[in-house]
Amino acid sequence: MQYLRIEDEINYSKKRYEIRKTIESIFLQEGYIQMEPPTFEDFDRYTYLNKRLTRESMVKVIGGGSEVFILRPDITTSIIKSLIPRWQKDLKLKLFYNSTVYRNQESESVKEIKQMGVEYLGEDSLKADKEVILLALKILNELNDMFILEMSSSKYINGLFNKIDAEENVKKQLKNLIYRKNRYELMSFIEDLNLSKDIYDILANIMDFQGSIEAVEYKIKQYYMNQEMEEALCEIKSLNEVIESEGYKDKIQVDMSMITELDYYDGLIFKGYLPNSYKAIINGGRYDSFTKMFGNKVPAIGFCIDIDELTEMKSKEVD
Repeated sequence: MQYLRIEDEINYSKKRYEIRKTIESIFLQEGYIQMEPPTFEDFDRYTYLNKRLTRESMVKVIGGGSEVFILRPDITTSIIKSLIPRWQKDLKLKLFYNSTVYRNQESESVKEIKQMGVEYLGEDSLKADKEVILLALKILNELNDMFILEMSSSKYINGLFNKIDAEENVKKQLKNLIYRKNRYELMSFIEDLNLSKDIYDILANIMDFQGSIEAVEYKIKQYYMNQEMEEALCEIKSLNEVIESEGYKDKIQVDMSMITELDYYDGLIFKGYLPNSYKAIINGGRYDSFTKMFGNKVPAIGFCIDIDELTEMKSKEVD
């Protein structure tokens, strides 16, 4: 962010510090311990693990032996890479971080993105999902009680895509169109695919599968569902009951078409929004299967907070 006056930059830094202290206090109250993730990632390894993140967006660095590294594009991968190979049976960890990720931008060479977040590792039950999503709700409510939290389960999309008989590059394009909520291009794209009527009808209407849990359940039950898709609905209904019991009924929206930028989630996924910002302030979900790529399958769930977007939004409120 560029400033014309030194005073503006100092005020912005002060506001960011206050936000971080508020969030850090909540993390500590809930029993989370701070961890500083590694800064560098192996380029080939990372691109293999995170296929939806473009190579152009990654900030590359040449090591002393001409190895190609990247400055971490996300923090979860860095933490998992560090811990999972050394994982001990029955270990449970509640971690938080206050750090930076790096991305190439078209308008500028490198963008540093300040993030905070949590990772809850080793708890394989709905208990962890409930605890983490309630923590996200607590933080959003502390920041602005006019928030909205959208949630889904990636099992719904994954279950659907497991039934699509198409090449991986076709599935990737489908996911990108759904991720961007581009209904017009999605309809045009699926017209040219040899899809069964059941699958075609879901894809043609998938962006309508959002709203209250009651409305979403009514809509999706009119279409094809396999076991994995039904599990997704059951999980979301169970979480919704917990959220309603905590008094957040009016703050929740379900969106079964939700897809995240980092496509490693295999269960609950959610995004939190605050007034006066179109960007998600909070992004998170469950990613047990992702940990298996590092040697051990460990129950894992977490979320990150976009501190830069949050600070910019809060600075405008003051103005």
